[in-house]
This record gives sequence, structure tokens and C-alpha cells, in this order.
Amino acid sequence: MDFSEQKVQDYLQELGSDAEEIEEKAERFFTSLDTERKQTTDPISSSKSMKTFWAGPEGALRDTQRELKSQYENWYTRAENLVAEYLPSRLEEFEEGRSEIKKYLCLDKPSAARGGETAFNDFVDLFDEQRHILNSVPGRIESASLNAWRQISGRVEKDEIQQAWELFEEDFVRASGVVAAVAVERHLLTLCENSEEVEDYEPNHGISRLSQTLHEADVISKTAWNDLKAMASIRETCAHAEEPERPAVRRLITDSEDFVRRDQLH
Repeated sequence: MDFSEQKVQDYLQELGSDAEEIEEKAERFFTSLDTERKQTTDPISSSKSMKTFWAGPEGALRDTQRELKSQYENWYTRAENLVAEYLPSRLEEFEEGRSEIKKYLCLDKPSAARGGETAFNDFVDLFDEQRHILNSVPGRIESASLNAWRQISGRVEKDEIQQAWELFEEDFVRASGVVAAVAVERHLLTLCENSEEVEDYEPNHGISRLSQTLHEADVISKTAWNDLKAMASIRETCAHAEEPERPAVRRLITDSEDFVRRDQLH
């Protein structure tokens, strides 16, 4: 199963609606159950006592129990596909929840002495645990997508730094400085896009504006901001008519490489 994030959201909404129906039917079922008192004999001590048991559901209540089992199994099968695909580490926990819930639906687990309302509440607690796992799927997809995007972005930045060094060694000094600066700008944009604190920025903002935005949002330190301002200054010389100094451009490429590598380690 390979869904887009929007399809997963739609699928989860459908499962959520079905879960609500299951809960409503479960409440009707458990709160309508009757109990009966029976005398039992302890197999070890042979002592006799009266205990409370569920009276076997009959008629319409029996039909409700069968529908409830069927609806839950259908819901579980569809939900399990998402958990197995996106949260495999929690699949065992999800499966264990099903085992417990089946005991409740078959009236094997809830104590009749505690009553139908308590049995229903216990059922809901178990069902909620499964629903919480399922509702974690979108966050897992977003996290995986973000990690993949970061890896791709990081590889591109490294490739650009390598290209800058190759241009520099071939005496294309101005071009090497521009390429190194592009790698830094790309990385700063990545930081802006991944930060919840940064709201106002544009893709065409250069090193100076992007670094200032990140500093004001406390994403980068003042030291890093000052370093980036120095890089921006060298980058400006590479973009204008004046011939950039070779040592300055070397420093730009070195600092760009250090900044990108250092930040990706965090």
C-alpha cells in the first residue's frame, strides 16, 4: 500500500467514521446486556458460592453482537494495512489490542459483576489505544517525507560545493564563488522551510536576508549569523564587475562547506 498523504487523510477520515459507528453499536450492546447469578463450586475446596455471569445475548441483541464483530474485523483489517505500512514498529501492539477487544466482543473478558457500562468503558479504552496508533500515521508520513527531502537537499548542496571547488581549481574564481553561495542559500531555505518559528521569507531572498530571518527566529546563533554576513559580502563581489580576490573566494567555499556540513550534523 503506497498512499499519498492526502489519500491517507481521506482513508483515516473514513476509518474514523466507521470507528464512531462501532463505538455507538458497542455502547448499545454492552449496556443492554443482562446478567444472572449462578451457584459455582470451587474445584479445589469444593466450596460453593454465587457468582454473576452474562446472560447469553439472544434475538436482536445477538444480531447486534454479530454485526459488531463483523464491523470491527472489517475496520481492523483496513486499519492494519496502514499501521503495517507506516508504523511497523507498533504493529505488534496494534495486533495485541485486537486480541483483547475480541475477548470483550465475545464476552470472554469483561466481568459481568462490574456491569455493562463498565465493560463498554473498558472496550472504548482498548479501542482508543488502537485509534491513537492509527492517527499517528500522518505524522510518520510527514516525518519520513521530510527526512527524505532533507537527504536529497543535502546531497545537492554537497554536489554544489564540490562543483565550486572544481571551478575554483580551474581558475573560474567568480563562478566558483557564486556556486558556493547558491549552496548556502539552498541550505538556509531548507532551514526556513523546516522551522516552525520562521514564517516570513521568500525563495529569492539571499544569504543576508535569510540568515537574518533565521537569527531573529533563534534558529541560528549570532556567531553563525556573523559568519554568514561575511560570506554574503564575498558573494556580492562575485556577482558584480569587480574581480573577486582568490583568497576571499577560497574562504567563501571553505566556510560554505563547513556551514552546510556542521549544520547537517545536528
